[in-house]
Amino acid sequence: MQGLLLYCLLTAPLASIEVLAQDLNQTIDVNKLAKIVQRPGFQTRVVGGDVTTNAQLGGYLIALRYEMNFVCGGTLLHDLIVLTAAHCFLGRVKISDWLAVGGASKLNDRGIQRQVKEVIKSAEFREDDMNMDVAILRLKKPMKGKSLGQLILCKKQLMPGTELRVSGWGLTENSEFGPQKLLRTVTVPVVDKKKCRASYLPTDWESHKHFDLFLKVHLTDSMFCAGVLGKKDACTFDSGGPLVYKNQVCGIVSFGIGCASKRYYGVYTDIMYVKPFIEQSIKVLLAKR
Repeated sequence: MQGLLLYCLLTAPLASIEVLAQDLNQTIDVNKLAKIVQRPGFQTRVVGGDVTTNAQLGGYLIALRYEMNFVCGGTLLHDLIVLTAAHCFLGRVKISDWLAVGGASKLNDRGIQRQVKEVIKSAEFREDDMNMDVAILRLKKPMKGKSLGQLILCKKQLMPGTELRVSGWGLTENSEFGPQKLLRTVTVPVVDKKKCRASYLPTDWESHKHFDLFLKVHLTDSMFCAGVLGKKDACTFDSGGPLVYKNQVCGIVSFGIGCASKRYYGVYTDIMYVKPFIEQSIKVLLAKR
């Protein structure tokens, strides 16, 4: 998107990406912006986490590839249905070039591969502020196997402080621009929405460096935050993956400014808010069998 640094869309060097000021409609010098958000923004992926395997997680994590390149994570909800983030499809519109890989722990694992038949994104998804960042994929053939598992949708709104698990193949070092081969996982607490909004929308703009003025983010009702500032967070290429609570997917990795930033929390799509859209989309897609 323009105006935010997405966790998964940095598939080209940052210097080649045009980042626009959402309110002022001015282009930012991305080299200067990189100095702000990349330290410690891209130091580690699933920041503060540990190496794991898909089987240890429960076998629900899906690797989504476009033109054979890893792009985003996803969640297996049904043997024909994968949940992910809508922003993963920006600029990637050819459905036949998408591939879902299940049961993989290393990105070079062959896993169980299925082509994508159809994608439904919310009509309310907005690239400028990431509202309703959710998409449902219908696979051409069932995703089945001994190493696979499925998650159910979140049952209730989670209170601040509740610990959830986020996993993925994101960045590990400042100089890297591609995903990591090893799967990692970390637990992060839910952050109060008012506290998160305050971190993204400080009131005293004069006290911050001038580039921070362009980093204002509008957090909508379809979002919530999680993480420990400077310590635990999702990162680039973790996008679309699930935030999990007791075998329930309660969030989708959406966006953030840097990774494990000392100032900005990670932002996730709120499953409880988008649940009606997910359930209706699944019903429509499965009816086409």
